[in-house]
Amino acid sequence: AAMALAREAADGEAGELRLGFVSAALYRHLPRLLRRLRDELPGVRPYLFELSSNEQLAAISEGDLDIGFTHPPFGTGERLDILTFPDEKLIAVLPKDGGPDRVTLGELAARGLVLFPKEQGPATHARILDAFAAAGQEPQIVQEATRALTMLSLVSAGLGAALLPRSTQVLSFEGVRYASIADDRLPAFSLSAIARRRPRRAVIDKVWKVLAVVAAEATPGS
Repeated sequence: AAMALAREAADGEAGELRLGFVSAALYRHLPRLLRRLRDELPGVRPYLFELSSNEQLAAISEGDLDIGFTHPPFGTGERLDILTFPDEKLIAVLPKDGGPDRVTLGELAARGLVLFPKEQGPATHARILDAFAAAGQEPQIVQEATRALTMLSLVSAGLGAALLPRSTQVLSFEGVRYASIADDRLPAFSLSAIARRRPRRAVIDKVWKVLAVVAAEATPGS
């Protein structure tokens, strides 16, 4: 059995996988990858770490993480393999108060925003505020939060409104409602999978091929 395990590890069929992810990967792409690994590479042992994009980039650069689900752009000199998933529109998360299913940027600004810190995604953060400014709005950021579940909790408590990827709607969270946004100026949320190009273990190459299939299946028209 030990010899068989060693052969599988050498061929990339078995081994440890250190997998980082941001909240946006939880609702669709990460579960699909884990299901495929269970079916196609049962000898792979995933260890999951919920980390910000910047934390993942640092961990991959230092060799502490094998693959990450992150938000671009990637401010690193590390040579990376990158798989891109379809962009997602942002959706408003509001207290469950019987309000409409569609809101304006002005209505969101009036409530105040629960938003991720600038350091977590500087480009997207700036584009969100620019969209409000273009609509003649200057929202107050009433609370910063780094995780989607934290944002949902804060919105449920009535602290403000949040902006999250549309796939977040799969979560049924007490005290919140989801609404589309009547403005096309807000940026879409981008998600990519990244891995250090070389050196890396054979098991990472195998997992990367499986992940490429997951990304292709998620792309419309593929």
